[in-house]
Amino acid sequence: MPTSANATKLANLVNPEVMGDMIAAGLPKAIKFTQICKIDNTLEGRPGSTITIPAFKYIGDAQDVAEGAAIDVSKLEASTAKVSVKKVGKAAEITDEAALSGYGDPVGETQRQLLMSIASKVDEDIVTALGTTTLTVTDTNEISYDGIVNGVDKFAEESDVAKVLFIHPEQLSKIRKDPAFIDKTKYGGDLMMTGAIGSICGCEVVVSRRVPKAGGNFTNFMVQMSAAATDGQPVMPAVTIYVKKAADVETDRDILAKTTVISAAEHYAVGLTNPAKVLKMTFKAV
Repeated sequence: MPTSANATKLANLVNPEVMGDMIAAGLPKAIKFTQICKIDNTLEGRPGSTITIPAFKYIGDAQDVAEGAAIDVSKLEASTAKVSVKKVGKAAEITDEAALSGYGDPVGETQRQLLMSIASKVDEDIVTALGTTTLTVTDTNEISYDGIVNGVDKFAEESDVAKVLFIHPEQLSKIRKDPAFIDKTKYGGDLMMTGAIGSICGCEVVVSRRVPKAGGNFTNFMVQMSAAATDGQPVMPAVTIYVKKAADVETDRDILAKTTVISAAEHYAVGLTNPAKVLKMTFKAV
């Protein structure tokens, strides 16, 4: 049967460039942990695939110096960590029948799922980076106000710093029933973290299935939120996502099967750039 020149074709419904732009624009909101991260795009269009992250040690407080005496010299020491850019990707296949049937929006749904697939992988890598912190607290009990207080005190803050506490869904009931928990509906101020359910001990609480559960324990993370600057000096964020190449969408047509494969890939690296802002807390599983 001859087809009309105006017949809708799947190729006309899929624009890889537009879809790539939409996935790239949607990723920051889709990534659950993105608000504790800085997204660094300086690697785009530049050679190299390895990032060296410096960590400078404090030289110590100034000391009294007697008249005519020399000032003690402290050597500025630093340790470094390296992270490498990698590629993550996902692909989906759509038949012409599915795309042209008029039921639902298979092309739009494919775009949504590709976005969520990449965002979920970035979240996984952020959790892995958080897990490399050396600041830890172990509690043999279930999560509680007292246990969270011990975590907050571990930061040894001289002034209150905004913090977020990531909990597992199975810990949610325990937190909500704690008398010290303030539900977001009763919270007087604006919550900084999108998706926060409330606060406890000055920490905004965010629920994520990415919080590890293993060996009868949960590994929760408490993270200090980075200010833009302190005394005019930029503050290193807890975690940085180094984007080498933003979401790249391509299509491939199978003219015999009458299907179209849509693939999306992202090139990036995730690194723990300020370990002092991240606390790893171990609590007994419910």
